[in-house]
Amino acid sequence: MAIIHNAIIRPASRKDVSLLLAMMQATAAEQNVPNAVTATEADLINALGLEQVHSDDLENQTVGAHNGKALLVEAPEGEVAGMAFYFTTYVAWAAKSGICLEDLYVLPKYRCRGYARLLVQGVAKKAEELGCLRMEWLCYKQNHRALRFYRSIGAKEMDALASLRLDGDEMADFANETIS
Repeated sequence: MAIIHNAIIRPASRKDVSLLLAMMQATAAEQNVPNAVTATEADLINALGLEQVHSDDLENQTVGAHNGKALLVEAPEGEVAGMAFYFTTYVAWAAKSGICLEDLYVLPKYRCRGYARLLVQGVAKKAEELGCLRMEWLCYKQNHRALRFYRSIGAKEMDALASLRLDGDEMADFANETIS
């Protein structure tokens, strides 16, 4: 837990899951894709590794994908003001880990207080703690406010790279395609 500018940066806990989901929905709405969030509270609990494990139940636990982590910023008033999701990546050519900032959101009433900067800095500190080589993230090109902010902290746009992905059905179709 870090206290900066009277704000507190801390890891998300199980009690924060409903708030995290609400902020994810708010950021999707701001990006004009209000129905894009399909995660549930149970999905977040699993992805962030926040299950409550009882010692007598350890033997029967299944291994989930717990690569996701979240940091929160609490305003001096005590309310959670924003969040940052991140996960570890792998930099093959250097044989080192990296961190990807997956989602960043600050509630509108708390913007322009430096909280986004504190959250990104918190993720950068986690990357350093883990010995990561780099930190990277994606940003919608039409999100001019975010792009200005990212440039102001020294982030470089990687024009030489194209962002590509396979989603849902396309990924499943490709995965199950037979090669002849």
